[in-house]
Amino acid sequence: MSDRTLYLVQSNPLTGRDDEFNEWYDTIHVPEVVATPGMVSAQRYRIMDTEMSRLAGKPAHRYLVVYEMDEDPDIVMARVREQVASGAMRMHDALDMESVAMSFWAPHGDKVTHR
Repeated sequence: MSDRTLYLVQSNPLTGRDDEFNEWYDTIHVPEVVATPGMVSAQRYRIMDTEMSRLAGKPAHRYLVVYEMDEDPDIVMARVREQVASGAMRMHDALDMESVAMSFWAPHGDKVTHR
């Protein structure tokens, strides 16, 4: 079992600002976050319109980032907060901060794969 933590961030751009939101996220924000000691990787996702998702109702978020950490999440996130406070990590006003949802996930059992 891996001792890595998954840090999930769900977010939305402000209305009409998708292009600048995605440009900032892909070229500035994700690289800055991954450069933080304790961060290992990141992968961005966009919501898919599927039959199952339509049955479940409109999702609250359109974008997801899955970060992988190999250190204590509180320590890593303290580093991230320091970078934001100092201006070394730049946030963008196209990000709808009121809609952001974050969670941290630790492995629970072994990974199961298809043979």
